[in-house]
Amino acid sequence: MSKVICVVSARMRSRRCPGKAIAPLAGRPLLEHLLERLLSVKELDAVVLATSEAPENGVLVELADKLGVGVFAGDEEDVLGRYVEVARRWQADEVVRVTADNPLTDLSLVRSLAALHQREGADYTYVPGDALLMGILPEVIAGKALEQSHRDGEDRHRSELVTLYIKENSERFRIVKGEIPQALYRPAYRLTVDEPPDLELMEAIFDRLYRPGEVLDTVAAIRLLDDEPELVRINSHLRHGEANLRSVDLDNTNRQT
Repeated sequence: MSKVICVVSARMRSRRCPGKAIAPLAGRPLLEHLLERLLSVKELDAVVLATSEAPENGVLVELADKLGVGVFAGDEEDVLGRYVEVARRWQADEVVRVTADNPLTDLSLVRSLAALHQREGADYTYVPGDALLMGILPEVIAGKALEQSHRDGEDRHRSELVTLYIKENSERFRIVKGEIPQALYRPAYRLTVDEPPDLELMEAIFDRLYRPGEVLDTVAAIRLLDDEPELVRINSHLRHGEANLRSVDLDNTNRQT
Protein backbone atom coordinates (compact mmCIF):
# COMPACT_ATOMS: atom_id res chain seq x y z
CA MET A 1 0.00 0.00 0.00
CA SER A 2 1.46 3.34 -1.02
CA LYS A 3 1.96 6.15 1.48
CA VAL A 4 -0.29 9.16 0.92
CA ILE A 5 0.30 12.49 2.61
CA CYS A 6 -1.42 15.84 2.28
CA VAL A 7 0.82 18.85 1.78
CA VAL A 8 -0.65 22.28 2.52
CA SER A 9 1.27 25.21 1.09
CA ALA A 10 0.95 28.48 3.01
CA ARG A 11 2.83 31.68 3.68
CA MET A 12 2.03 35.04 5.22
CA ARG A 13 3.08 37.10 2.22
CA SER A 14 0.29 38.00 -0.20
CA ARG A 15 -0.04 40.99 -2.49
CA ARG A 16 -3.82 41.21 -2.40
CA CYS A 17 -4.71 39.82 1.01
CA PRO A 18 -1.70 39.87 3.38
CA GLY A 19 -1.87 37.60 6.40
CA LYS A 20 -4.92 35.75 5.14
CA ALA A 21 -3.58 32.43 6.44
CA ILE A 22 -4.19 33.58 10.02
CA ALA A 23 -7.27 35.71 9.36
CA PRO A 24 -9.91 34.84 11.99
CA LEU A 25 -12.87 32.73 10.91
CA ALA A 26 -15.35 32.25 13.76
CA GLY A 27 -12.54 33.23 16.15
CA ARG A 28 -9.88 30.84 14.86
CA PRO A 29 -7.19 31.26 12.18
CA LEU A 30 -8.13 30.24 8.64
CA LEU A 31 -5.18 27.85 8.39
CA GLU A 32 -6.11 26.20 11.68
CA HIS A 33 -9.58 25.40 10.34
CA LEU A 34 -8.11 23.90 7.18
CA LEU A 35 -5.50 21.79 8.95
CA GLU A 36 -8.02 20.44 11.47
CA ARG A 37 -10.39 19.51 8.67
CA LEU A 38 -7.63 17.63 6.84
CA LEU A 39 -6.49 15.88 10.02
CA SER A 40 -9.95 14.30 10.19
CA VAL A 41 -9.26 12.38 6.95
CA LYS A 42 -8.10 9.02 8.29
CA GLU A 43 -7.03 7.80 4.87
CA LEU A 44 -4.09 10.24 4.93
CA ASP A 45 -0.85 9.02 6.45
CA ALA A 46 0.19 12.56 7.39
CA VAL A 47 -0.67 16.22 6.96
CA VAL A 48 2.32 18.51 6.43
CA LEU A 49 2.56 22.29 6.21
CA ALA A 50 4.97 23.48 3.51
CA THR A 51 5.98 27.10 3.99
CA SER A 52 9.01 29.26 3.30
CA GLU A 53 11.95 30.22 5.47
CA ALA A 54 10.82 33.86 5.61
CA PRO A 55 10.68 35.00 9.28
CA GLU A 56 7.06 36.13 9.09
CA ASN A 57 5.99 32.54 8.51
CA GLY A 58 7.03 31.58 12.04
CA VAL A 59 3.45 32.13 13.19
CA LEU A 60 2.31 29.45 10.74
CA VAL A 61 4.94 27.03 12.00
CA GLU A 62 3.77 27.61 15.58
CA LEU A 63 0.17 26.99 14.59
CA ALA A 64 1.06 23.71 12.85
CA ASP A 65 3.17 22.58 15.81
CA LYS A 66 0.24 23.24 18.14
CA LEU A 67 -1.93 20.91 16.05
CA GLY A 68 0.73 18.22 15.71
CA VAL A 69 1.09 18.83 11.98
CA GLY A 70 4.47 18.24 10.34
CA VAL A 71 6.30 21.29 8.97
CA PHE A 72 8.85 21.96 6.28
CA ALA A 73 10.19 25.47 5.56
CA GLY A 74 12.04 25.92 2.30
CA ASP A 75 12.88 28.36 -0.46
CA GLU A 76 10.48 31.31 -0.80
CA GLU A 77 10.26 31.09 -4.60
CA ASP A 78 10.74 27.36 -5.23
CA VAL A 79 7.32 26.12 -4.17
CA LEU A 80 7.65 22.91 -6.20
CA GLY A 81 10.95 22.24 -4.45
CA ARG A 82 9.16 22.39 -1.11
CA TYR A 83 6.75 19.69 -2.26
CA VAL A 84 9.60 17.54 -3.51
CA GLU A 85 11.47 17.84 -0.23
CA VAL A 86 8.38 17.08 1.85
CA ALA A 87 7.68 13.96 -0.23
CA ARG A 88 11.27 12.83 0.32
CA ARG A 89 11.37 13.48 4.06
CA TRP A 90 8.01 11.85 4.72
CA GLN A 91 8.78 9.04 2.25
CA ALA A 92 5.51 9.66 0.45
CA ASP A 93 4.51 7.84 -2.70
CA GLU A 94 1.58 10.19 -3.39
CA VAL A 95 0.96 13.80 -2.39
CA VAL A 96 -2.47 15.38 -2.05
CA ARG A 97 -1.93 19.06 -2.80
CA VAL A 98 -4.01 21.64 -0.95
CA THR A 99 -3.35 25.36 -0.62
CA ALA A 100 -4.20 27.57 2.34
CA ASP A 101 -6.21 29.74 -0.06
CA ASN A 102 -8.91 27.07 0.11
CA PRO A 103 -10.12 26.48 3.69
CA LEU A 104 -13.22 24.66 2.43
CA THR A 105 -11.33 22.08 0.37
CA ASP A 106 -13.78 19.18 0.15
CA LEU A 107 -12.70 16.23 2.26
CA SER A 108 -14.75 13.66 0.33
CA LEU A 109 -12.80 14.64 -2.79
CA VAL A 110 -9.52 14.30 -0.91
CA ARG A 111 -10.51 10.70 -0.23
CA SER A 112 -11.99 9.87 -3.63
CA LEU A 113 -9.25 11.44 -5.74
CA ALA A 114 -6.51 9.81 -3.68
CA ALA A 115 -8.23 6.43 -4.05
CA LEU A 116 -8.71 6.95 -7.80
CA HIS A 117 -5.07 7.99 -8.19
CA GLN A 118 -3.84 4.84 -6.46
CA ARG A 119 -6.27 2.57 -8.25
CA GLU A 120 -5.20 3.88 -11.67
CA GLY A 121 -1.49 4.08 -10.92
CA ALA A 122 -1.59 7.73 -11.95
CA ASP A 123 1.11 10.38 -11.94
CA TYR A 124 -1.41 13.19 -11.64
CA THR A 125 -5.11 13.16 -10.77
CA TYR A 126 -7.36 16.18 -10.90
CA VAL A 127 -10.87 17.38 -11.70
CA PRO A 128 -11.05 19.22 -15.04
CA GLY A 129 -13.24 22.09 -16.12
CA ASP A 130 -14.57 25.30 -14.61
CA ALA A 131 -15.22 23.61 -11.26
CA LEU A 132 -11.49 23.89 -10.64
CA LEU A 133 -11.92 27.58 -10.01
CA MET A 134 -14.29 27.12 -7.08
CA GLY A 135 -11.59 26.71 -4.46
CA ILE A 136 -12.71 23.37 -3.00
CA LEU A 137 -10.69 20.85 -5.02
CA PRO A 138 -7.47 19.04 -4.14
CA GLU A 139 -5.21 17.37 -6.67
CA VAL A 140 -2.99 14.31 -6.30
CA ILE A 141 0.56 13.99 -7.59
CA ALA A 142 2.94 11.04 -7.49
CA GLY A 143 6.20 11.72 -5.72
CA LYS A 144 8.13 10.62 -8.79
CA ALA A 145 6.18 13.11 -10.94
CA LEU A 146 7.11 15.91 -8.55
CA GLU A 147 10.76 14.88 -8.78
CA GLN A 148 10.65 14.80 -12.59
CA SER A 149 8.92 18.18 -12.76
CA HIS A 150 11.56 19.79 -10.57
CA ARG A 151 14.46 18.11 -12.36
CA ASP A 152 13.34 18.79 -15.93
CA GLY A 153 11.33 21.99 -15.54
CA GLU A 154 12.30 25.64 -15.73
CA ASP A 155 12.11 28.28 -13.01
CA ARG A 156 8.50 29.10 -13.92
CA HIS A 157 7.57 25.48 -13.25
CA ARG A 158 8.98 25.78 -9.72
CA SER A 159 6.66 28.65 -8.81
CA GLU A 160 3.30 28.34 -7.03
CA LEU A 161 2.02 26.74 -10.25
CA VAL A 162 3.28 23.41 -8.93
CA THR A 163 1.69 21.17 -11.57
CA LEU A 164 2.37 23.40 -14.58
CA TYR A 165 5.19 21.20 -15.92
CA ILE A 166 2.92 18.15 -15.84
CA LYS A 167 0.16 20.06 -17.65
CA GLU A 168 2.54 21.33 -20.32
CA ASN A 169 4.12 17.90 -20.83
CA SER A 170 1.10 15.65 -20.41
CA GLU A 171 2.46 13.04 -22.83
CA ARG A 172 5.17 12.20 -20.29
CA PHE A 173 2.76 11.39 -17.46
CA ARG A 174 -0.20 9.16 -16.71
CA ILE A 175 -2.96 11.65 -16.01
CA VAL A 176 -6.36 10.70 -14.64
CA LYS A 177 -9.42 12.93 -14.50
CA GLY A 178 -11.82 12.67 -11.59
CA GLU A 179 -15.37 13.96 -11.29
CA ILE A 180 -17.07 16.37 -8.94
CA PRO A 181 -20.44 15.36 -7.42
CA GLN A 182 -23.41 17.51 -8.41
CA ALA A 183 -23.90 18.50 -4.76
CA LEU A 184 -20.55 20.30 -4.97
CA TYR A 185 -20.73 21.61 -8.50
CA ARG A 186 -21.36 25.36 -8.39
CA PRO A 187 -18.88 26.90 -10.86
CA ALA A 188 -20.35 30.36 -10.28
CA TYR A 189 -19.36 30.26 -6.60
CA ARG A 190 -15.92 31.46 -5.54
CA LEU A 191 -14.71 29.78 -2.34
CA THR A 192 -11.02 30.52 -2.60
CA VAL A 193 -9.47 33.34 -0.54
CA ASP A 194 -7.35 35.57 -2.75
CA GLU A 195 -8.73 39.07 -2.14
CA PRO A 196 -10.48 40.86 0.75
CA PRO A 197 -14.04 40.20 -0.53
CA ASP A 198 -13.21 36.48 -0.63
CA LEU A 199 -12.24 36.66 3.02
CA GLU A 200 -15.44 38.55 3.82
CA LEU A 201 -17.49 35.73 2.30
CA MET A 202 -15.51 33.07 4.15
CA GLU A 203 -16.05 34.93 7.43
CA ALA A 204 -19.80 34.95 6.78
CA ILE A 205 -19.85 31.22 6.03
CA PHE A 206 -17.90 30.23 9.13
CA ASP A 207 -19.85 32.62 11.38
CA ARG A 208 -23.07 30.92 10.31
CA LEU A 209 -21.96 27.29 10.14
CA TYR A 210 -18.91 26.55 12.27
CA ARG A 211 -19.44 24.72 15.54
CA PRO A 212 -16.44 23.96 17.81
CA GLY A 213 -15.49 20.31 17.73
CA GLU A 214 -17.28 19.69 14.43
CA VAL A 215 -15.91 19.47 10.89
CA LEU A 216 -17.53 22.09 8.67
CA ASP A 217 -18.79 20.24 5.62
CA THR A 218 -18.24 21.78 2.19
CA VAL A 219 -21.69 20.70 1.04
CA ALA A 220 -23.23 22.58 3.96
CA ALA A 221 -21.38 25.73 2.89
CA ILE A 222 -22.65 25.35 -0.66
CA ARG A 223 -26.21 24.83 0.55
CA LEU A 224 -25.88 28.02 2.57
CA LEU A 225 -24.92 29.92 -0.58
CA ASP A 226 -27.81 28.29 -2.44
CA ASP A 227 -30.18 29.53 0.27
CA GLU A 228 -28.64 32.98 0.67
CA PRO A 229 -27.64 34.25 -2.78
CA GLU A 230 -26.78 37.65 -1.32
CA LEU A 231 -23.68 35.98 0.14
CA VAL A 232 -22.58 34.88 -3.32
CA ARG A 233 -22.68 38.49 -4.44
CA ILE A 234 -20.02 39.48 -1.89
CA ASN A 235 -17.23 38.34 -4.21
CA SER A 236 -19.02 37.54 -7.47
CA HIS A 237 -17.50 40.63 -9.11
CA LEU A 238 -13.99 39.22 -8.83
CA ARG A 239 -12.40 37.61 -11.81
CA HIS A 240 -10.58 34.34 -11.31
CA GLY A 241 -7.25 35.70 -10.18
CA GLU A 242 -3.63 34.67 -10.31
CA ALA A 243 -3.99 32.40 -7.30
CA ASN A 244 -6.39 30.24 -9.27
CA LEU A 245 -4.16 29.85 -12.32
CA ARG A 246 -2.69 26.84 -10.52
CA SER A 247 -5.99 25.06 -11.17
CA VAL A 248 -6.52 25.83 -14.85
CA ASP A 249 -7.83 22.89 -16.82
CA LEU A 250 -5.12 20.67 -18.32
CA ASP A 251 -6.44 21.05 -21.86
CA ASN A 252 -6.65 24.83 -21.57
CA THR A 253 -3.10 24.99 -20.19
CA ASN A 254 -1.80 23.03 -23.14
CA ARG A 255 -3.52 25.39 -25.56
CA GLN A 256 -2.23 28.50 -23.85
CA THR A 257 1.44 27.56 -23.71
